[in-house]
Amino acid sequence: MAIEIKKAIIHVLDKDSNEPILNEFELDVNEDLQLFFEKHISKSISDDNARKGNFKDGLNVVKEVCFRISSDNEYFLEGSKDIARQLFRAMKTNSSISSTDLVVCLYENDNVPAVAILKMDYTVSFIHDIEMVESKFKISIKKQDISLPGVNQRIQKCAFVLSPAVYSEHELVILDNQIGKDADEPVAQFFLQTFLGAELILDSKTCTKILKTETENWVRSKAKEGEPFAEEVRNFVNDAIHQEDEIDIESFSNKVFGSKEELRDEYINNLKEKGLTHEKFEVDREWVDKKLSKIRLKTNDNIEVLIDYDLYGDRDKFEIISNADGTKTIVIKNVTSLNQN
Repeated sequence: MAIEIKKAIIHVLDKDSNEPILNEFELDVNEDLQLFFEKHISKSISDDNARKGNFKDGLNVVKEVCFRISSDNEYFLEGSKDIARQLFRAMKTNSSISSTDLVVCLYENDNVPAVAILKMDYTVSFIHDIEMVESKFKISIKKQDISLPGVNQRIQKCAFVLSPAVYSEHELVILDNQIGKDADEPVAQFFLQTFLGAELILDSKTCTKILKTETENWVRSKAKEGEPFAEEVRNFVNDAIHQEDEIDIESFSNKVFGSKEELRDEYINNLKEKGLTHEKFEVDREWVDKKLSKIRLKTNDNIEVLIDYDLYGDRDKFEIISNADGTKTIVIKNVTSLNQN
């Protein structure tokens, strides 16, 4: 990913004001700012929680402005103001939404133009302060309440509007860490719905991730209730996403649960409630290889075991034995050397 910042601007959106503070000058993108924006864009767009999306049909300010910015560089300043006004109006719909700075960037990724919309929520930082007291240095530490997120910090809400000439299946990449949390609350929808006027795409990566994540959550809830069959469900899912190219939810669930129809229906309904509404989907092999190549086990005594997926199923190397008293024994076999870090 080769990102080059072409233009950038920052606006101040103070929720206690009646109007946003709109910048009349573009930023001078020096080497430091190039690195600052490049890091935030590359980290956000490749974040595991980033989702593909499309604008909804009808009049859409953000869509029209961003597409025009990509083709008309002279419109960047005025267009960024329209984006700031749109976000400010969306913020005003809920009193719990905090003030923020908005950064708009026109950038190229491998020579393809795109627009980054970065909601830069304030963070707290500390700096030293030097003053002279009776001809002596007095150095203290001062708190800064409105610092921008550093390059090692994550932006919570941002969007990337892509070139329609290159990306035909989706117009946006959206990172919003409130999506899926308190989904019924207006504050959780204001960025995606009220500001962007967009909807998320249920692609293979998202389907694969939901199946894995929500199965694990479901298994843990069942384990608390003492349901031993839950562990088998976890293993079925792990094997399926590693070995199958496509998963049919209905036939997969029938295979997992057999005659336990009530449990099967509960499991399927839980997946649908969490967003997995497709009847079948292709497994995202790249995501599985990247995120699930290893299995991490953690005991009630906080002992952790990290093992390659392939070794996890090799009974000549590793085994979990269920004991009669309900406990489990972990056995690591045929070890020829042991290192301690």
